[in-house]
Amino acid sequence: MFESEFLTSSPESKESYRQLISQAAQLVSECFPSRAYSGASVSELAALINGNFLPEHGLSPDQIAGTFRVVISNSVAVSDVGTIAHLHCPPLLASLAAEVVISALNQSMDSFDQAPIATIVEQKLVRWLCAQAGLPASADGTFTAGGSQSNYMGLWLARDAFLKKQWNWPAQKRGLHPEAGRLRILCSEVAHFTVEKSAAQLGLGTDAVVRVAVDDQFRMSLTALRDEIDGLHGQALLPIAIVATAGTTDFGSIDPIADIADIARQTGAWLHVDAAYGGALLFSPRQRGRLAGLQSADSVSIDFHKL
Repeated sequence: MFESEFLTSSPESKESYRQLISQAAQLVSECFPSRAYSGASVSELAALINGNFLPEHGLSPDQIAGTFRVVISNSVAVSDVGTIAHLHCPPLLASLAAEVVISALNQSMDSFDQAPIATIVEQKLVRWLCAQAGLPASADGTFTAGGSQSNYMGLWLARDAFLKKQWNWPAQKRGLHPEAGRLRILCSEVAHFTVEKSAAQLGLGTDAVVRVAVDDQFRMSLTALRDEIDGLHGQALLPIAIVATAGTTDFGSIDPIADIADIARQTGAWLHVDAAYGGALLFSPRQRGRLAGLQSADSVSIDFHKL
């Protein structure tokens, strides 16, 4: 049974794998949506999927193929111009082929012994990305589940760095400092909701987030940022981080990163740049200049499913 159900080095297993991959590719090709969305309602979609689609006993190949046909034809076609407002882009054909290889190998990136060469590939890619962003040779990074987790990690680093610098307080060992209620994070009023979400998860609470006014291009106002920082200092509150957005999800606006970096440096605050949406500009010879100042960030989020 093992050889027929799992990919192994045996000839029969490899042949079964080739057949299944071929059948899956055929189903996608046959049923790929011809428009942005089929238009089916929630109730219509629910009726299309059998309530017992995960029965105690397995389904036949034809039954499974039938379910796939329903799912594929009623999915959103991200390559259709009608879906351009969505942030996830159509996958490259080469990426789809690479995904076949990745899924077959199923390496765990948890440790080197579970993914030796994949770990090397990841390290080289991260270092290349850091260089593309103009970050120093000492910079490093990791792949996460998405932009939300990346923003969380950036602000996590900001919190811990500030606690260490301000009070020599090891957050990992001792948790939050007794005066952590004074910590504040600044971002524009159109920044992503994950700033508040991260503040809550980090034990600071959503009240720790200060939303800064934007200009008529939906970019963070430098004057408003300085005023907010002065106001915080006047209340004996501590601005620990500034989040600059490179590509807001609603407007695509890019905050003046270089100027914000100067203010962050003068304030002693961590600069996190949420480039989940706009980070793709790094790979455009004509547009990468719009990310000027990114090299001054303490942490950066780039979202690959939005590139």
